[in-house]
Amino acid sequence: MALPKIGIPQYKLDLISGQTIEYRPFTVKEEKILLMANESKDQKTITNAIRNVLNQCIISQEGRPKTLVEDMPMFDVEQLFLHIRMKSVGEMSDFNVTCEECEGSPTVKTQIDLNNVVVENRDHGSVEKVMLTPDVGIELSFPPFKSLMNVNPKNSYGEDDPMVALDMISECIVSVYDDKQTYKRSDFSKREIDEFVDSFTQEHLKKINVFFDKMPRLTYDLEVECPCGKIMRKKLQGITDFFG
Repeated sequence: MALPKIGIPQYKLDLISGQTIEYRPFTVKEEKILLMANESKDQKTITNAIRNVLNQCIISQEGRPKTLVEDMPMFDVEQLFLHIRMKSVGEMSDFNVTCEECEGSPTVKTQIDLNNVVVENRDHGSVEKVMLTPDVGIELSFPPFKSLMNVNPKNSYGEDDPMVALDMISECIVSVYDDKQTYKRSDFSKREIDEFVDSFTQEHLKKINVFFDKMPRLTYDLEVECPCGKIMRKKLQGITDFFG
């Protein structure tokens, strides 16, 4: 005898990029996949688990091709993950913060309301021109999630890395232009664009990094008081900080 099927609620979300998407919460099986990935502490395993589970949770819309997580910008993926997590597990999330000034570095447990997570740089344009020299410039777009998945973790950019990963910049270039003409992405091969990126100086990379610094991102200013009286502050940012 076949068991009855349990209905799963569906929700709509207006993503930061402006796209509207329909989704459902995690199932128990999918939540287990995420928990196992988180316990592995391996960034690639976690990223693949998030990609696979979110793709399962996105609902196909009739007459339209299904939106895939790998084609979405990172900030949309973070927003989608956060909202699915809230609908699946709850709006409160547990965090542990270590007080480094106390003997034995005790861990202080706290909770945050995920409804209070904010989006920084929400209104920043998705495409921007960057002048490398007075005569040569590039047009950049935000990297899709698949670009970040392919970045070597040892060469990735982030809050503690002063430069954007070289192996990702080439995928974000929409066009290259000078005082004579504009070269569209379709005008050159991957090898040509990689060689172009390899010719950048550190000054060029600093200019490009300004664009990525302004990329929309989910953040939360966590503030916890230790029993010793010290106020501990930490800025949560990115999908790994909110994972779990």
